[in-house]
Amino acid sequence: MSKGHVRLAALLFAASLSLCSSGSVFAQAEVPAARKFDEFGDVPASDLAARLDNFANELQTQTGAKGFMIAYRSRRDLPGLSGRLVSLMRNYLVETRGLAAERVAAVDGGVAGCVAQELWLVPAGAAPVPRADAYQSDFEDTDSTRKYDEAPLDAQDSYHNTIYDSLEGYANALRKEPRSTAYLVAYAQYYISEWQEEDERGRKRTRRSVELDPPAVAARALRSFKNVLARKYAISPSRFKLVNGGYRKWAMMELWIVPRGGHAPIPTPNAFPKGRR
Repeated sequence: MSKGHVRLAALLFAASLSLCSSGSVFAQAEVPAARKFDEFGDVPASDLAARLDNFANELQTQTGAKGFMIAYRSRRDLPGLSGRLVSLMRNYLVETRGLAAERVAAVDGGVAGCVAQELWLVPAGAAPVPRADAYQSDFEDTDSTRKYDEAPLDAQDSYHNTIYDSLEGYANALRKEPRSTAYLVAYAQYYISEWQEEDERGRKRTRRSVELDPPAVAARALRSFKNVLARKYAISPSRFKLVNGGYRKWAMMELWIVPRGGHAPIPTPNAFPKGRR
């Protein structure tokens, strides 16, 4: 077993202890084992909601168990993906399904062979078992400018993830590098869709619909994210650089970590409204 895998197992056990009262852990001679309730990869939002609903129903019947949500990312994914996935699941269970926050734990499992999400039912004193191919990396490239995460600004509903679900993990990463600068790059939406319609004579005509955010949308989003990171997660406002990246086909936000002396990230818009190049 690698050092990274051992550290992940210790992290899961410590998280389980934090959800238990001090007396309940040691009062039992034999602790029932944790049970994996569900496991899945990258699934559609409707599928995710159905799985979480089933998980919430089971937790409501097993009042002595805690719910653990663990997400793993692949080596090709941005570091913030796994934390964003578990934050979304925890928020759905607490805010939509009404579970008490102390009954659910969201754990960033680190890197594995592929993207995987697991739901565990954990009795007091027990802990989930990490995947055999998962590990917490011993090496972090803190000398290079790097993108922590990228996700949409807005969600259609409560089970679509957004960049807000990445902020807790991003704040933790910034605390580990107190001399780094946090770059927030926001993109407003500019999207053109086309379709064919027939008139009363049967002639086909091309119709176009343009979705164009006002220029101030990105600026407002940047200020909002900076305020959340400063007030809720206690990251100094002086560490932030706010960048309006222009337009993309969907409103997006990028979270970057730039070490001292590192190069600032370069915005990459992919849509260019006329008159706003």
